[in-house]
Amino acid sequence: MHLFEVIQESKVAEELTTISKTCLATGARINEVVETRGSQLLKHKVIFTNTKGKRNRTVPISNKLYKELHKPTNDKLFSCGYGVAHKWLTKALPDLPKGQTTHVLRHTFASHFMMNGGNILVLQNILGHQKIEQTMIYAHFSPNHLSDAITFNPVTQYSL
Repeated sequence: MHLFEVIQESKVAEELTTISKTCLATGARINEVVETRGSQLLKHKVIFTNTKGKRNRTVPISNKLYKELHKPTNDKLFSCGYGVAHKWLTKALPDLPKGQTTHVLRHTFASHFMMNGGNILVLQNILGHQKIEQTMIYAHFSPNHLSDAITFNPVTQYSL
């Protein structure tokens, strides 16, 4: 079953959907998103302050997500906390190894960012990593994407 279908069973489905979409759109950790306050939301960007690295980071967001998140408040944007979000994510993705559930949306963001042509240094900044090696762990590629090395290498392109 699809993540967004499973969370529709929850009493806080709308919030869980927005939390999941925000994680997928920003690469933020679940706890960073559920702790976000209205004052951290600026036009087309969100400032994550409750970060693992203890450093604020600003991530751009689409106009559509901004409208979905925006509330005229300095309070938390979400009433449900990390525990509720984790519970439903685990229910939606039961086959993940223990400890991977909370990072799956972050990994998904990073992989798609890179597969769609993103720069790894920009990704490092978005994810808030101090060392590029940390970012490289998140930026894993699917085996199909790696086959692009054959298609896009200069020997193939220039028929050498």
